[in-house]
Amino acid sequence: MELYHNDNFIKLLHSEAFWVAIAFFIFVVLSFKKAKKVLIESLDKRIDEIKKTINEAKELKKEAENNLNEAKKNLKKMIDDKKRIINEANEEAKNLENRLLNEEKIYSERFKKRIDDRIEQSKKQAIDDIKEIALDISIKSIKDFLKNEKETKDDQLISKSITNLFYKSRKEQKNYKNL
Repeated sequence: MELYHNDNFIKLLHSEAFWVAIAFFIFVVLSFKKAKKVLIESLDKRIDEIKKTINEAKELKKEAENNLNEAKKNLKKMIDDKKRIINEANEEAKNLENRLLNEEKIYSERFKKRIDDRIEQSKKQAIDDIKEIALDISIKSIKDFLKNEKETKDDQLISKSITNLFYKSRKEQKNYKNL
């Protein structure tokens, strides 16, 4: 058997397929060594790119978180500013309302005083007019009275005179008749 084994081995050494297989194996081993180096370099490059991308993503995430925090701060500040502005506007409106109410009150008091003064002036004018009219009427009445009184006195005097004359004349007539 050993001979058979050696014969086969010699045949194998003289066989083209064997040498092609050995050459292929050597080629694969040598190619693998070179390919391994290229593959490892390529994988290392890819790993570095992935690490770089991860780091960039971490930085972007950090920057995004910072931007978010800053946006939250800005939003809080804007909300606080809005509340402050609204409070200031409400306070200003209240002050303006109070000022307008005070001005209206002052204006109303002035207007009322002017009206009261006008009413008082109208009362005084009416009283003065009434006094003047009353004085005119009194004077006219007194004049009329005096005129009537004078006429009445004159009439009474005339009447009395006529009456006296009548009585005298009657008396004289009686005396005359009695004679």
